[in-house]
Amino acid sequence: MKEIIQNSLKPEHIVVLYTVQHLSCSQIAPVAGISRQRVWKILRDQGINTGRGEGGATRIKYDCDFCGKEGQKTRAVWRKSAKHYCTKECYFAAIKNPGYHQWRHGLRIARQIVSQCFKFQENNIIHHKDGDNRNNEKSNLAVYKSQSEHMNYHRGGKAQPVWDGRNIYN
Repeated sequence: MKEIIQNSLKPEHIVVLYTVQHLSCSQIAPVAGISRQRVWKILRDQGINTGRGEGGATRIKYDCDFCGKEGQKTRAVWRKSAKHYCTKECYFAAIKNPGYHQWRHGLRIARQIVSQCFKFQENNIIHHKDGDNRNNEKSNLAVYKSQSEHMNYHRGGKAQPVWDGRNIYN
């Protein structure tokens, strides 16, 4: 018996959310306006195996964003990051910045320069856009709310700085 889904997504859309965006039944349910069990039944009726065993959908295949090698991850792990790497070596190679020049004193100078235009909070992090800590031009500096926001930016996330030196006119 197939029920008509009122005020919810079509079964085809629910299949896309599950198979392409890799959302769980619990994540799809509030979006579709139905229960988690109903999402599971719709997927089953559409021929989608949600089981953990052979042919199940708990592990997905992906291509490494650095080397292109095929790998597998669980759906939950895959959803946690925007980019996917097959090994730690690929991850570190992808985030390596060849223009980075470590200079601890450069960070201190940058904080002094930024503090003239922006009031720092305790956890704020200075970011040099070109990776060169010796380049302390205001247009090269940005401030992130926390280290996690800063790393989110470096990993391709949508983190926005709380202060950006490009918006300051000398």
